[in-house]
Amino acid sequence: MEYTRRSPLRTDAYPLWAMIHTFVRMIRECYPGVVFGGYLLAFFVAFAMVFMLPIGALGLVFLALMALIPVVLILGIVRAIERPLALEKLRAGRCPACGAKSIQPPSTASENCYECAACHERFSARGEDVAAPEPIEVDSVNLSESESV
Repeated sequence: MEYTRRSPLRTDAYPLWAMIHTFVRMIRECYPGVVFGGYLLAFFVAFAMVFMLPIGALGLVFLALMALIPVVLILGIVRAIERPLALEKLRAGRCPACGAKSIQPPSTASENCYECAACHERFSARGEDVAAPEPIEVDSVNLSESESV
């Protein structure tokens, strides 16, 4: 009896590293909010402790300050894991944010940013998110006054 494959392998399947990147990106986007919520909770506990055990509130403040070190280190590690995974998506022509195959390469050598045509997110050549440039505001009132002088 000969073994036959029931379904052919899909060549357009979403690769494992792309799924891992999506999960790591979600962690990086949610992490600051979770940390802020933890610090907000610590504030309310410290505020309540001021009236019950003042030294406990002081200890909680110092504990929160010392907790900033691992918080920043964890965020750095998550970003370091995300960068190579985002680069793999960029090299495959996929947007690291939305997963669409609509990445546009940098238009000029000085720009050095990839942009997604679907979600308009911008990414550096290192795979990091780049903020969109600020639009230039033109004040038409001042422009017309300078022309009349």
